[in-house]
Amino acid sequence: MISFNYEIEFQLHSEDRIAEWLSSVIQIEKCKEGDINYIFCDDDYLYNLNVEYLNHDTLTDIISFDYSVGKELHGDIFISVDRV
Repeated sequence: MISFNYEIEFQLHSEDRIAEWLSSVIQIEKCKEGDINYIFCDDDYLYNLNVEYLNHDTLTDIISFDYSVGKELHGDIFISVDRV
């Protein structure tokens, strides 16, 4: 299941269409869709994750955590709306 989460005041338009497109890409790649979370946040939120989990004292645009098992895709994708 693909889900979109927001830590800031930001909203994707057409979440359903985007999720359908992502699901189709996963199928084309012969993978199975698991739990995939997109989390939209700001620079400060992502910076804190970068320091806490990756020991990187720098700003970045996207951090992903892959929890996949074989061809079944699971993960969290954090996106700084400020930076992207």
